[in-house]
Amino acid sequence: MNELFGLPMNTLMWFFCISLVLIVAWSILLAVRQPVLFRISARNIPRRFGRSMLIVLGLTLATTIIAAALATGDTVTHTARIDVLKSLGNMDEIISSREESDVEVTGEAAELPYFDEADFATIRDAVGGSPNVDGVMPAIFEAVGVQNLASRQTEPRVLVFGADARYMTGFGTIRIKSGGAFDLATLGPNEVLLNAVAAKELQAAVGDELAVYAAGQQRTERVRAIIDYDGIGTAESGLIMSLSAAQDLLNQPGQIQHVIVSNKGDAESGAHRTDAVIDELAPTLSKLGLAVEPTKREDLDRADLIGATFSTFFVTFGSFSIAAGVMLIFLLFVMLSGERKPEMGIARAVGTERIHLIEMFMLEGLLYDVAAAAVGALFGIAVAYVMVAMLSSVMGEFGIDIRFSVSTRSLVTAYAMGVVLTFIVVTLSAWRVSVLNIVTAIRNLPEPMKKATGRASLIWGGVALIAGVLLTWSGFASNYGVSFYMGVSLLLLAPVPLLRWGGVSDRIAFTLSGVLISVWWLLPWQAMDWLTHDMKLDFNIWIAGGLITVTGVTWVVIYNSDLALGLALSTIGRVRGLAPILKTAISYPLTNRFRTGVTLAMFTLVVFVLVVGGTTTTAFTQAFDDVNLYGGGYDVRATTVSVNPIPDLATAISRSPDLNSGDFEVISTQSLVPVDAKQTSSGRDFGAYALRGVDDSFFDNTTYGLALIADGYASAKDVWQALRTNPRLAVVDGLVVPARDNFSFGQPLPDFQLEGFYREDGHFPPTPIEVRDPVTGETYDLTVIGVLKDVVPAYMIGITTSQRFVEEAFPAQATPTAHLLRLSDGADTAAIAERLESSFLANGMEATVLREELHDLVAVNRTFNYLIQGFVGLGLVVGVAALGVVSARSVVERRQEIGVMRAIGFEQGRVQLSFLIESSMVAVAGIVIGTALGLVIAYNVISDSQRQASWENLKFTVPWVNLLLVYAVVLGAALLTSFIPARQASRVYPAEALRYE
Repeated sequence: MNELFGLPMNTLMWFFCISLVLIVAWSILLAVRQPVLFRISARNIPRRFGRSMLIVLGLTLATTIIAAALATGDTVTHTARIDVLKSLGNMDEIISSREESDVEVTGEAAELPYFDEADFATIRDAVGGSPNVDGVMPAIFEAVGVQNLASRQTEPRVLVFGADARYMTGFGTIRIKSGGAFDLATLGPNEVLLNAVAAKELQAAVGDELAVYAAGQQRTERVRAIIDYDGIGTAESGLIMSLSAAQDLLNQPGQIQHVIVSNKGDAESGAHRTDAVIDELAPTLSKLGLAVEPTKREDLDRADLIGATFSTFFVTFGSFSIAAGVMLIFLLFVMLSGERKPEMGIARAVGTERIHLIEMFMLEGLLYDVAAAAVGALFGIAVAYVMVAMLSSVMGEFGIDIRFSVSTRSLVTAYAMGVVLTFIVVTLSAWRVSVLNIVTAIRNLPEPMKKATGRASLIWGGVALIAGVLLTWSGFASNYGVSFYMGVSLLLLAPVPLLRWGGVSDRIAFTLSGVLISVWWLLPWQAMDWLTHDMKLDFNIWIAGGLITVTGVTWVVIYNSDLALGLALSTIGRVRGLAPILKTAISYPLTNRFRTGVTLAMFTLVVFVLVVGGTTTTAFTQAFDDVNLYGGGYDVRATTVSVNPIPDLATAISRSPDLNSGDFEVISTQSLVPVDAKQTSSGRDFGAYALRGVDDSFFDNTTYGLALIADGYASAKDVWQALRTNPRLAVVDGLVVPARDNFSFGQPLPDFQLEGFYREDGHFPPTPIEVRDPVTGETYDLTVIGVLKDVVPAYMIGITTSQRFVEEAFPAQATPTAHLLRLSDGADTAAIAERLESSFLANGMEATVLREELHDLVAVNRTFNYLIQGFVGLGLVVGVAALGVVSARSVVERRQEIGVMRAIGFEQGRVQLSFLIESSMVAVAGIVIGTALGLVIAYNVISDSQRQASWENLKFTVPWVNLLLVYAVVLGAALLTSFIPARQASRVYPAEALRYE
């Protein structure tokens, strides 16, 4: 993985490593200059070892989340890169008759024309003496159908690699699975080599006879050996035969499909020479009319991008838990200061300056921090391993072998980021706790109430007001919703210090601002359409909105908590014997607003994210899980290899003895042509994209819906019929249309893009585009009149138009290679799909049951959602830890109070119950408030999305089972964490407690 949030990982690593070195160097210098401060800081750690361990665990969360996210990204990157290297081996560049035809979004490939084998010698001469190249070879890669005549097992898609033994130098050694190297020159006539995947699929052994189907003919080949070789052109089923045999099999005498180039270096490092090699080849290829692609480098870059996207995704969601961790750090150091208050007061009385107290806490925090970051990095690896194991169990069904991997760079980056982030928070905490009154500190009395009517409140209020105005104006001018919403939030926060400066009570100031902020963020988005309709949003809106909303609601709750106490006493307090317990359990937390508010905010924030994420993903997953939308009215998609297509599948079915024509209600065809496309008069360059031609049967029978419909058309049916009658009209997928709301986490979009309207608009003016043949350069005009819904499958991605246009503009590539089938009622879909593959093995047919494909995709999606929920749920660990710290501190602070309670008749059980209620009250309040806020936001998200044509079938469904399970675990953990301090409190002897100082 090379990037995170669009920033190079190397840059991030060095930035945080240098920051870490500077922090440590400053700390060492401070310890040398102020050894007394250092000794005071260090001695506090072993004095209460249990508390120190709890602090270390509290500081680990940020590092754990960062390390887990980076390790997950490394794993995905490593898996993707291994597949690339397994497929390409030492191949770095591939020369073809035109640019590579892969459709990057879907992974499909269209037919590549062959060219004269004589061109190979010219190409080889051009780079024969190059210091950058160590191998050049003519080659053929084609998928064919294969049957093992011994086991009767078939495989409709096996990639044939036609290689010339004379030019294998530089392309690695072919090794036999049983041991030893294999010389391709010894491969005899009608002999092939199978890779391990093909041998497994075909249940083949050395000596087995294979029936190979291609170009309308069948050839019998014998398995010479099962090999282990990277560079066969695929990580799936493949076989190697001599180039001449492949030409004969495919009926391409004297023709080749590619010239492959191996750069000097190993399989991975060779890609670094790609630019130099392409420059050397350019003049020769220009004369020959051929194209070269930096295949390996592009594929490796794509693998890195996938890994970076995963890491960004997890770090973004984990930011809520990191925010909870930041609150915990504040809470820990505020409580540490409370515990050491007399000591700090005496230190100030004998001449210690405030800066010395800050430095003392910073040094102690750094000692905790360097240990906590190491523990967090290890925890992060463990969390990532569990997440990868869960994902691997699902992806394994798709034949994807996920390989766990963590790079040293990611570990170093996570550790350094964790130390720096927590040190910054520790520094801010130290600054806050250093503010104390010497007299009250020595006597261990509460700090006197501070007046907020000074100049500082006025300054802070003015700064918030000015920043709010600037951000609001910036967001409004740029149509960026995050800036606008944040600016308005600052304007609503500004009254707090201003009202306090004016003498208004804290309750009114914080309650008023909290209510306004909560209403602002919780309002249905439709209510603000008149103001924010054209604004663009991204995932930052959720992070900012969640943090600010939870802050506002926490203010309202904390500053009006006496009302909650009165309500509780008037209802539950009526139970005989429970009133005194309840009053003591509730009253004490309400006298420590900061402590209780921070703990409540931790629980509320994480529960809020869990509810929003769980509810919205459940709704979108259920909406996507609709085979009628996904399949477009079809049951099976059958594809054939380009070297042996089926022009008329209906006739072929009627002639097959194993198939019944009555089982097939509708048969539609689909062709694929790689083109360059651009919007006419847009100023954009041409971008590679897929052009799909469909027949009249598709237009008459499809149920695929449209998210946008061009002006002048009333419905999707009107659009499809217009395409049927006018071959110069087209429909595109949503990837090429910009969206105001972008929650894609940086996934790349196709180079071909439209402009002038957005996916959310519903209607748009008919948009002219140009498509260009990348071989001849000839251009054709089309007009886009529809945009497909987001729920369509990958095989509908592209520019969809009439098959008649494809036959007219691209006759050499117009033969359909895909067929969409609607089966009759009662037909056995799975069985018919198997019979189709068996009947048309010679055509390399793969038949996919769309319902099963959708089921598999939904299963992966749900597993991924569970991973995200579990990852975010790490933040609840923070809340539980906070309760443990608060409970332990409460016992120490209230020892005399406990003695009084015991002296006036409180039994041990009542004292213990009081402390348990006190702890669980905060957890329950956080769960209730977080759930309520999350449900409101989730409802707004779903309600807003329902207005888009792609998601009109969304339903507001709350995953109560999952949430209640999480709540039960959290409450149980909270009670368990609080039990030991509560039990300790109940065993305090009155006489000892009353004498306690």
